Amino acid sequence: MFNSLKKYLAAPCLLIVSLSTQAANLELSLAEPSWSFLIDNQVLQTIELTSEERTFLREIQPLLKAADYEAAERAFDNWESEQSEKETISASMALMRGQIYLANNKDKKAIEYLAKAVKSRPDFAPSQRSLGLAYLRSDQGDQARPHLQRAIELGDQSAQLYGQLAYLNLQSGYAASAVAGYQQALFLDADNEEWSKGLLYALTRAQALPQAQAMVEQMLEKRSDDPELWLLRSQIALQQDNPVVALSSLESALSLGNNKPANMITAAQLHLTSGSPERAVELMTSDQNISKGVTDAHENTLVQAAAWLAQQQQWKTLQTLLSRTEKAKLSAPAKAQLAVSRARMAMFRNDFAGAEKSLKHAIGQDPTQGEAIMTLADLLRGQKRYQQSIMYYQRAEPLPGLEERALLGQAQAEIEQSNYDSALKILGEVVRNNPDRTDLRASMHSLRNLVRNRP
Repeated sequence: MFNSLKKYLAAPCLLIVSLSTQAANLELSLAEPSWSFLIDNQVLQTIELTSEERTFLREIQPLLKAADYEAAERAFDNWESEQSEKETISASMALMRGQIYLANNKDKKAIEYLAKAVKSRPDFAPSQRSLGLAYLRSDQGDQARPHLQRAIELGDQSAQLYGQLAYLNLQSGYAASAVAGYQQALFLDADNEEWSKGLLYALTRAQALPQAQAMVEQMLEKRSDDPELWLLRSQIALQQDNPVVALSSLESALSLGNNKPANMITAAQLHLTSGSPERAVELMTSDQNISKGVTDAHENTLVQAAAWLAQQQQWKTLQTLLSRTEKAKLSAPAKAQLAVSRARMAMFRNDFAGAEKSLKHAIGQDPTQGEAIMTLADLLRGQKRYQQSIMYYQRAEPLPGLEERALLGQAQAEIEQSNYDSALKILGEVVRNNPDRTDLRASMHSLRNLVRNRP
């Protein structure tokens, strides 16, 4: 009589986990290009120089030609100390000195002198461009942008300048503008790999996926050993909902050495749904990923994977995962959830004592682990240990999202003990809390008939 009632009251024994490949994020980063700039004396010749400045420039020509910028910096120190009592350094000398500081990776000092050059000659494109680059290298994008834009307005049409501005726009989230900038940079310098890769990143972020896909395939024909290109190919495939191509591309990147933990975890997620679960466990539990500590994302993936493997009844693979994570430094909630998966495996093998032990261990790790409490309550009810079962259902009842399941479990336990009055009260509470559970009304009607016809 109560088969239909049990159908509605039985609590789910497996945690069904959805691993969405759409949400997977690869650890992609556009490496900062090798910024270049010209220390061009010919440019300085186009602006007014004093005779002393011209003499000094001739003296340091051999140092600049030999790219001995440290010696050039020392020469500037000596020259400027001699000039300090006579007059303020000119815009041309400020530009030259700022560029030498840039060459010596002293960006803060470079900014100081290049700002002087721009203040004295705001209409001089090389000063604007150099100051913009100094700010860009110092991670001061907001300060860099107006100077780079002003240099273009003043007639600087170099590929480097367009590429720098495109990079800044991409880093600032302006993907469409970055696409335009990189395209212009490539128009002027077609063989520059940095601008090509930058354009590919920009197309991907701008969701111009067909163009990005065509470009990455073309680039891989020439540089099939570049792991960053394989990562980009994987990201594009993910955005196009093509997990098989995404996975094969990601595995290519891993084999070429780009085995960052975040990318290995993404590969594991893809393997669980579109590849090999055994390979997923291998990636998630590798020494590299386990020994160096586990991130929140990694921990969450381990827990989800264990639950998914239990739901799919892939016990051998689940056993491998659980064995390899026994000594991992995981949070108490994660250990509790893994213990639940271990218990499900034990229950499948009819090892109910082992399952109970694992579930009680889970609850000890995390007293609010609702799935562990509910599973233990179901297990005890199946063994007709009703009072203990009801105690755990009541313990689960106040936990978020479990009230209805816990009440239904209690009702089932009461029915199995022929306590129909108690079951009716509990089911009535469920219906009052959730009027949409009209499916329970027929079962409640059957229970009332039993109560009336009881001898």
